[in-house]
Amino acid sequence: MAKRKRSGRPPQAQHATNRKPSQHDKRKRLGNHNAERQRTTGASVPLAGGIAALVKSMSGQLDARIAFRLPIVIAGAILAGGRRTAASWFRCAGVKDDWDRFYELLQSIGKNAASLMLPLIMFILKKFDPGEQGHWTLAIDDSPTKRFGPCVEAANIHHNPTPGPGDGDWLYGHNWVCLAMVLGHPIFGVIALPLLSRLYVRKVDIEALKARYEWEFHTKHELALDLCRQVMRTLRALGSKASFVVVFDGAYAAKALVRPLIAEGATVVTRLRRDAKLFDLPVNKAGQRGRPRIYGKNRMSLSKRAGRRDGWQTISYVCRGVTASGRYKTFLATSHIVGGPVRVVLLEHASGNWAAYISTDALMSVETILQTVSDRWSIEEHFHDIKEIWGAGQQQVRNVWSSIGCWHLCGWLHAMVELECWDEPIEQLVDRSDRPWDNPNRRPSHNDRRRRIARQMLRDAFLSDLQTATDDRKIQDRFERLLALAV
Repeated sequence: MAKRKRSGRPPQAQHATNRKPSQHDKRKRLGNHNAERQRTTGASVPLAGGIAALVKSMSGQLDARIAFRLPIVIAGAILAGGRRTAASWFRCAGVKDDWDRFYELLQSIGKNAASLMLPLIMFILKKFDPGEQGHWTLAIDDSPTKRFGPCVEAANIHHNPTPGPGDGDWLYGHNWVCLAMVLGHPIFGVIALPLLSRLYVRKVDIEALKARYEWEFHTKHELALDLCRQVMRTLRALGSKASFVVVFDGAYAAKALVRPLIAEGATVVTRLRRDAKLFDLPVNKAGQRGRPRIYGKNRMSLSKRAGRRDGWQTISYVCRGVTASGRYKTFLATSHIVGGPVRVVLLEHASGNWAAYISTDALMSVETILQTVSDRWSIEEHFHDIKEIWGAGQQQVRNVWSSIGCWHLCGWLHAMVELECWDEPIEQLVDRSDRPWDNPNRRPSHNDRRRRIARQMLRDAFLSDLQTATDDRKIQDRFERLLALAV
């Protein structure tokens, strides 16, 4: 029997039609006043250190009536384990009978994500400002999160970029366009700090959201451009004089995104398709009538250039904190995507395996282009961490603004933990003395940093009453053993 050829179109979402009404009807709950309802005033284990100060600044961007709930939710998210649903956040934070108000907080976070980002970006500017001669590196990429159920707003079928052995090429859920700040750590290499994201909604789902939220359809390129403009203009308004380098993969190498970024004064570094349409440099003669040519007359073939054995050079560059070497070719060309000249770099990964990259700054060195391209991979590591460690997409909320709020909380938690542990020595982040089989010099993971902060929160909360005791050494030792097993 002949196999059926797979269609390139995404499949359609299919759900059962028989649905039962929710047993937790909010209208009934609000109609029955409960005089004994206990209100949550603080987290059972409050935040500590620099994260507490940063979260306090972020809560100042919210309405004063709900701002006190943000540190409570973040404290619960740091301590939560297992499947990190919103309910597990609330349980670890010690939320009481007013749990429904905390679900409303998630909606407010989603609606005010741009304002809540401001204290975080101010902290990054104060600590890492590269100055007028330096530049900020911004990375753009999109990533899906799996969801389940017909009542999850704005969820639909999306392409699965990393299908496992039991996964398919498509998944049902949300798709997020994310912008992250790429910074270099002296020990841990390149780290991506997520700042802001946008939810990409397919055009077939717009009508359902438009009736309720006045949602408008935007392509991924439009969402990425809006993110870049918002972050770049915010940094400039805060007094930053540095320039901007925006890096993304080949899926975003489109005229609708690249040209507006150039107009904003940014340099774009991206990957090119092997069949990209390039031309040589124009030759404009003196005294020639009409406007000068932008593109050359001759079409350039990347495959032919890469196929020639001559012209390859050897280069060493920093690839994600490690010095790497490879063979490359470079030349100038003109592209309709950019609307002018670009610097093209062909990098050979193996014999016959090569990739093409471009920079809109024709004077940028080959080493800088290759290092910027390799630094872009840090945003992929960020996606892995917020899904595996912070449980992005597991919160089991249905409202679209709640989903946006939960995604941003997971991303900001990743950024705040990295910033809190930025200057900490390795010995303070992880202790592997109880694991003699492990490599003691192995780089601490992001989860090691999270566990260090969670342990400090628990120490401050449970050992504060023992400071005046006469003999508390045994109690503290036993507590440290319990921490090692629990967190």
